[in-house]
Amino acid sequence: MKALLRVCCVVLLISSGIASGVAKGKNSSTAVFKPFVGTWRLVLSQERLSDGTVRPYGFGPRAQGYLMYDATGHVCAQVVNPDRPKWRNPDQPTPEEIRTAFDGFGGYCGTYTVDPGNGTMAHHPEVPFDPNIVGKPSPRNYRFEGNKLIYTGKEKHDGGESEWKMVWERVE
Repeated sequence: MKALLRVCCVVLLISSGIASGVAKGKNSSTAVFKPFVGTWRLVLSQERLSDGTVRPYGFGPRAQGYLMYDATGHVCAQVVNPDRPKWRNPDQPTPEEIRTAFDGFGGYCGTYTVDPGNGTMAHHPEVPFDPNIVGKPSPRNYRFEGNKLIYTGKEKHDGGESEWKMVWERVE
């Protein structure tokens, strides 16, 4: 019985060591997170249509937003159209006012992954404003230019395909 107890203790200690080694190995991926860690303010959000037309992407011509990344792989993002009309009665917005507010806001918190070899990363929403995106990765290409983080991607729509770009500036 004592021998079995010792074997169990040894297995438990070895397992703990292996688990902590795996955790340390996982934490070594924080090196890929390092360039992202911090707070970023949206400075440009635009879309180029297949005919060459450039227009605001998603949240109007004066879109505002913040991205916050931490070293453990967590992200919070919020983007808003600042030109949304205020509610006439803040305690009782009309259905149209609620719809306009909803259409002019996007946000979520969750985790993120980075693939530096391919220059891609993905947000994995866990707590989004839009319930349909829970657990759906949001991949994008990225690059850094000075204190700016630039995301790009393509989107299919009825008129063909467009290319979008969002430029975020590090908040100092």
